[in-house]
Amino acid sequence: MRRVSPKRAKENKTYTKVRKEYMLVHPQCEVCNGTASTDIHHRRGRWKSRLTDTTFFLAVCRGCHDRIHYNPTWAYETGLMLPR
Repeated sequence: MRRVSPKRAKENKTYTKVRKEYMLVHPQCEVCNGTASTDIHHRRGRWKSRLTDTTFFLAVCRGCHDRIHYNPTWAYETGLMLPR
């Protein structure tokens, strides 16, 4: 039994490529500007075309990514999360 559908597997492969390219262009965290970026934060969620739409990407360090998700009020106020 497959873990993901063939369609989702193709989307994941495309996402991996787009993510890698974005991370190469944005090596520093776009929130704190001091730490190397390790994650991609999707400001509007990860479904459908937003999975690979770099318009909504932020390259962030793990600490800033956690801060965004643990403090959603602050993240919305600062534009780090956008209404869906």
